[in-house]
Amino acid sequence: MPLPRVIATDLDGTLLDAEGRISPRNRQALHSAARAGVRVVVVTARPLRTAAAYAEQFPCSAVVCGNGAVAHVDGRPDPLVRAMDRATGTEVVERLRASIPEVGFAVETGTHFFHERSYELEPWLSPAYVQGVLDTPDALLAHAAPVTQLVARSTTVPVEEMHRAAVDAAASLAEITFAGRAGLLDMSAAGVNKGSTLALLCGEWDVAAEDVVAFGDMPNDLSSLTWAGAGYAMANGHPALTDPAAGLLSAPSHAEDGVARMVEEILDRA
Repeated sequence: MPLPRVIATDLDGTLLDAEGRISPRNRQALHSAARAGVRVVVVTARPLRTAAAYAEQFPCSAVVCGNGAVAHVDGRPDPLVRAMDRATGTEVVERLRASIPEVGFAVETGTHFFHERSYELEPWLSPAYVQGVLDTPDALLAHAAPVTQLVARSTTVPVEEMHRAAVDAAASLAEITFAGRAGLLDMSAAGVNKGSTLALLCGEWDVAAEDVVAFGDMPNDLSSLTWAGAGYAMANGHPALTDPAAGLLSAPSHAEDGVARMVEEILDRA
């Protein structure tokens, strides 16, 4: 197997352990890959403000945030931003409110987080994380820009049910996915996902899909895993990825340094 030119990895549930840390073995494996000439890319749902501390622990050519909506590329002064326009955001909100009445909305701008009053803030997020609280979704979309991610949350409807309803209502308007089971849907502009932004960056680097290895564990990783020449689903991943019908390769669990184990094997075989 030839040495890949890009290794792209998700963070939560993939590179990070159950305590939200990068293990020494994972860190060393990515350092070894970079020394061998491989570009290492973080591809996450997180914004840069919570992803940067992880990306700083190894040589990182790019940090793709917000499921592909914002890409911070080494050597490029300004990020690549692929935002949803306000009119589309308004239409998505109206359609989801009609199909999931219990839902509340928030907006990630790439630098700040805002939500409307009916949005129940996740218990693990400090209120200090919030830049502003707006009275209505209309006020939210008028104030928070750019809309790199439109977030919908319900504390009563299971996320898989929310996802099905949202796709039925608004799949033509937005990319709709989720990265956990906490009643959170992430929505970006149509066609904007981890895979499409990774493809854009690799195009700039003159790297073909078959020269890319990607790791992930949740449905929001499917676009990058299926685009890459070698897409590895973590053993702890969502059934949509670990089902053999998905056609993905398998990596050990994030609790077992699965990324490092596969990277070590790849480097040894090259």
